Amino acid sequence: MTSSNEKLPKINHDNEVFALLYKILSSEVQTIKGEDNEKVNQLRVDITISEISQLTDKMKKAFLEQPALLEISNEPITVVADMHGQSIHLLRIFLTNEAPPNQKYLFLGDYVDRGSQSVVVMCLLFCMKHRYPQHVFLLRGNHEDVNTTLNYGFYDECLEQWKNDEGEKVWRMFIDTFNCMPLAAVIGGKVFCAHGGISPWLESLEDINSIERPLVVPPYGLACDLLWSDPAQPERNGWGLSHRGISFTYGKSVVEEFCAKNDIALVIRGHQLFKEMYPQGCVLRFGGRLISLFSALNYEGHKNNSSVLKLEFVGQRVKVKQVLYRCRHYAPLRSNEYLGFRDMKSSSGKNEKRKKGRLESLLG
Repeated sequence: MTSSNEKLPKINHDNEVFALLYKILSSEVQTIKGEDNEKVNQLRVDITISEISQLTDKMKKAFLEQPALLEISNEPITVVADMHGQSIHLLRIFLTNEAPPNQKYLFLGDYVDRGSQSVVVMCLLFCMKHRYPQHVFLLRGNHEDVNTTLNYGFYDECLEQWKNDEGEKVWRMFIDTFNCMPLAAVIGGKVFCAHGGISPWLESLEDINSIERPLVVPPYGLACDLLWSDPAQPERNGWGLSHRGISFTYGKSVVEEFCAKNDIALVIRGHQLFKEMYPQGCVLRFGGRLISLFSALNYEGHKNNSSVLKLEFVGQRVKVKQVLYRCRHYAPLRSNEYLGFRDMKSSSGKNEKRKKGRLESLLG
């Protein structure tokens, strides 16, 4: 007989992590001017080097205690793709889909770069992962990498926030932690998730667990492809060279073979945003075998909508529900194009009311 204690969610009661989580969730929202003088909302929070050092030390240990391929149970779970420093939108996702430990989350990587608050996003997710280890799962994306962050904003953000040597020290703390993160996940034995996708070097799912960590992302090979590969255009099949100059593209026949060999029903990945995805934040390919998902809203001014996916296992089937977040700049969708739409205006209100709501909903 299962005791009542075994049914309770595991919560790590770490005072240092809780204090930082509380600080982030109770912070005020400030408005700054972005590109083209557009108003951008972000959190006003002062995170110290000491707090980041303590948090990243704990997360390196936590990540290395996990396998490179996570095996997640078939309980309901929300899958989130690229966030790219969007702190307010990340909070919105938690608030509109229930927060841990009431809901499980799998994030597919690309937390940093290009957005204005990569440090806040990373600290919030690390705190949530540490506090709710069985309800928050974090995969590595291609932007959680030393070379990519040097070129696309995260390194510069660290230097601007802490200046010179201290900023570089903070950046290095995060990079060392990124090198320890898991690379892929299987949910309920049926749904394969990775930031980029599959690889010609991926013969068996167990191959992923042979990847040693800490890991600097290599220029080729299995680990590189899990983070960098892309599905090919519908008219292309098999393997092809990627236009990115790194990794490969994979066509329908490759995905079907991978799924058949590993008893996989669905592949979910992030990594890409193209015009076909602007209305819905995701696109279905290869006869329903693969979903490309993008969760950052109005990414780099592209005025795109974004999505997360809610997975529920019913018998041997996987039920996928889309939650769509609409960019206020995007042209209205026709009624038959709405799918799991949630109007974010309903969550508006005064800062104090939002702050109280965030704390009550997210501190569990």
